[in-house]
Amino acid sequence: MKRRFSDLHCHNHMRAHFHMQEKAKKFKRKGEFSPWTVIASNSKNKEKGKMGASYSQIDLVKCWNGNLRLTFNSLYPLEREFVKGMDPKIKEDKWYNFAARGILGHSGLKRDLLQTAFMRIPDKVIDFFQSEEYDYWEALNKEKDFVLLDSGKRIAQNEIHVPSALFGDEKEAAKRAKEDPNSYVAENASYRVPKDRAELLRSLADDSEITMILTIEGAHALGRESCKSVQDASDRIKFIKEMWEAPVFFITFSHHFDNQFCGHAHSIPDMGKILMKQGQHTNTGFRRNGHRIVREFLGLNLRGARDPGLGYRILIDVKHMAAKSRVEYYQLVNECLEKGDRVPVIASHCGYSGIESLAEHIRCEKEEKDDYCDKKSGKFNAWNINMCDEDIEMIVKTRGMFGISFDQRILGITKKDLKDPESKRNGILLIWENIEAIVLSAYENPRLNEAQKPEIWKSLTLGTDFEGLIDPVNAYPTALEYGKFAEDLVEVIDQARKNPAAKHLVHINSREDAEKLVDDFCYNNAEAFVIENYPV
Repeated sequence: MKRRFSDLHCHNHMRAHFHMQEKAKKFKRKGEFSPWTVIASNSKNKEKGKMGASYSQIDLVKCWNGNLRLTFNSLYPLEREFVKGMDPKIKEDKWYNFAARGILGHSGLKRDLLQTAFMRIPDKVIDFFQSEEYDYWEALNKEKDFVLLDSGKRIAQNEIHVPSALFGDEKEAAKRAKEDPNSYVAENASYRVPKDRAELLRSLADDSEITMILTIEGAHALGRESCKSVQDASDRIKFIKEMWEAPVFFITFSHHFDNQFCGHAHSIPDMGKILMKQGQHTNTGFRRNGHRIVREFLGLNLRGARDPGLGYRILIDVKHMAAKSRVEYYQLVNECLEKGDRVPVIASHCGYSGIESLAEHIRCEKEEKDDYCDKKSGKFNAWNINMCDEDIEMIVKTRGMFGISFDQRILGITKKDLKDPESKRNGILLIWENIEAIVLSAYENPRLNEAQKPEIWKSLTLGTDFEGLIDPVNAYPTALEYGKFAEDLVEVIDQARKNPAAKHLVHINSREDAEKLVDDFCYNNAEAFVIENYPV
């Protein structure tokens, strides 16, 4: 049987939605307004291993042809800071101020051109994101409607749209389909967003459709500016739980900028300040009312007990949550555990930081410059956006999930690596270094008992962050390379198990065992997790 794949965090519809949302009437008239429509890519940038902005990484066609059969598709209203520019303080950022003025200009026109060229988002859409009319809550609901548009339907073949085609869109589309059918053509294809657990089980058992789980990236999606009070945010959580056609499985609570509820981890490299600034609440703890909103997502009352009146549980993903905020969140999780209520901790698209504790992450926040790595091995990106040993302990204790990002910077690739022609890290070695270090973290943790330690293997899966504007690991730039990745992972595990000192691999006695482990990592772990925790 062909190996199946899952992805704990990706954006299957993002390019299509960004491109078509402000020209819906035009695309509906052409019969192209669908999550299945492929927006033509810049294949040269893909071949060069460039950032996944100008080419598609995980649209539904690539999902279908890459045999992705379980996808956790993240809804994400683009944060305004990505397109509105910055106003740096002279004392704090004088050199960035100088560079920003030169690159972006005073009028913002250069910025529009840069965003349009870099993100491949039409200028009309950039204008909308910059306008006062753009509201995160409205955008979230609009995006949800787009994703559900073709759920449960079977298409004979998808459409292809070629932006700015010189000789006609249809001719260019046919050319792309002929030259690269795996990237552009899906036939007799279907995806389904399950409305409940019964439909989830039926969909997972049907290999002729993709099971799509809805998630949200960023609590700003509740409407950062349009929420006039915490009650407004609370009402919108209730609306999602009671009025949406399908449940949200988890929310990546923080993202790159202030959500008014809790601190976000430093995530943008230093030169990114030319385009945007993460704000004063970077690397901070929970803010006023943040605990209430987290509890309401989890369906917990003020005493931290399950309350049926608060609806089904939407799990919390701690990726992007600052270390200080994770300390506070884990206090709530541990209190629930003591009451017999297990709240699985999810880190959906992360790498290993090489850091022992959240306290150490907090102490070292000011060291988070580009290429800041852990001092012990020098291999891992030690920013507090990544998971430390304490995070891994919480994931194991709560039977949560750790999704391995395919973002080369998150996994620990440095400028030195990129400049070294002899370096072979930017491939399967990079991903295996992170997987093995996470496993070793659990096995070497004295606070986990001998029965708990091997459970880490059941908590690991793919969480690529494809279509999240990442620089992917060079060998695996899109979902079409899942198969190659799996075979490479089997090979590296099969070699690693032969080391007699590798006690964490002692249960892998043959290549067949390595194959089974990779099957679990690529699909089975995520399937078991969603079955166990999906709302009824």
